Amino acid sequence: MDLYGHDWWRNTARYPLYLSLPRGAWTRSNSIVDIADCPRGHWYGPDYLLRGLAREYRDPQAQWLAGETDNADVTAQGAPWLNLVWYDPTVPATPPDQLPTLHHFDDIDIVSTRSGWSGDESLVVLKCGPFIGHKAVQEFSYDPGGGHVHPDANHFVLFRAGERLLRDDGYRSKWTGQHNTLLIDGRGQLGEGKQWFQGGQSLAAKSRPRILRTTSTANLDHIVGDATDAYPADLGLERFQRHLLFVKPDVLIVADDIQLKEPGQLELRFHPEQQTGRRNGEAFLFEGKSSILRLEPLTTDAVQIDSGALAMEGRHGEKDLEMYTVCLTRTAAQWRNVVAFSWAAAGQSVKQVESEWNGDVTTFHIGQRTVNLDWTNLVTAPQP
Repeated sequence: MDLYGHDWWRNTARYPLYLSLPRGAWTRSNSIVDIADCPRGHWYGPDYLLRGLAREYRDPQAQWLAGETDNADVTAQGAPWLNLVWYDPTVPATPPDQLPTLHHFDDIDIVSTRSGWSGDESLVVLKCGPFIGHKAVQEFSYDPGGGHVHPDANHFVLFRAGERLLRDDGYRSKWTGQHNTLLIDGRGQLGEGKQWFQGGQSLAAKSRPRILRTTSTANLDHIVGDATDAYPADLGLERFQRHLLFVKPDVLIVADDIQLKEPGQLELRFHPEQQTGRRNGEAFLFEGKSSILRLEPLTTDAVQIDSGALAMEGRHGEKDLEMYTVCLTRTAAQWRNVVAFSWAAAGQSVKQVESEWNGDVTTFHIGQRTVNLDWTNLVTAPQP
C-alpha cells in the first residue's frame, strides 16, 4: 500500500512547523507547544521524519525545519540514522517567511497564529475540536485511543519574549479546570476526571466543539471557537463561544460569550506560566526572566476575581502539585466577559486596553489603534 497519496501525510509537516515555539527560544527541553500530554521538547525526531516528508513531497519548509532542529540541537536521540536514509539533498531548504502566519488544522480544529517568522515572534494557539477529530467522531462508536487528550476545548496558550506566558497543565490527570477555559457549577467538559481521557463520553454524545472563524491580516487575527458541544448536556450550556482578537504583535483580547438555560456559577480560569503575580489596580502583572505579562479583566460588574495557587492532580493522582490561577466567577444565565492580555520584554512597559460597549458591538482602544468586535458576526466553518 502506498499511503503517501493521502492528504494526512501531505499536511503532516505543517503541524511541527506551526506548533514550534519561536526558534530563537529553542532549548532541548523547551521547543514546542505542549498541548494535551505532549512534552515541551521533542520525543521522536523530528529531523528524520521531516526529511522523509521533504523527500516524498519536495517540501522545502520541511527540509528547512529539519535542518533548524539539528542546528539548534533540540532533536530527540531515537533513530537518528534514519536521516541518512531519508535525506534528499536535491530538496531545497526554504524558511517559512512567505507562508501565512495563521494556520487552521480543520479536522482537529487547532489554530496556530504568530506575529511573524523572525524567531522572536509572539505565538498564540487555540484548541477547540473533537478529541480525535471531526471525521473520527463520525466514524467511530468506540474510543480508538484518545487517552492522552485533555478536556480542554477553547483552551489557548501564549508565548513571547523567549518565555511561555499562558500555559498548559502538561502530562496530568485530565481535568478541565487545569486549562484556560470554562467551568460550570464547578464541573468541566466531557471525558474529564481520570488519569486518561474518557473518550467514550464524547463519542456517545457525538461531541464536536469547533472553530467557527479564522481571519488573518497583517495587524489583526480573529479566531472564534465554539466549545458548547464539549460540556455534558445536564449542565444546560447553550453557548460558549470564545473570540480571540490578536492585535499584533503584543495584545490578545479574549472575549467569551456564554449562555445557560438557567442561572448557574460560571468560572473562567487563566493559568500564567509564572507562579507569582502582583495586582496593579484591576490588572495582574506577571514578571518572568525575559518578559512581563499584563492580565486585565475589562468586564468586572458582578464578577468575583481571585488569584493564587490552585491544587492540581498529577498523572498518577498526586495531590501535591499547584498552578497559579486567575479565576473570574459570576452567577448568571448569560455572560459576555472580556480579558485583555498584553506583554513586553522585561523592563519595558506593556500596553493597556480600554473598551466601550454599544449593544452587540464592543470597541477596544489600544493607544492609537481601535478594534471593533461584533459579537454576532460569526462565519461558520463548513463541517467535514
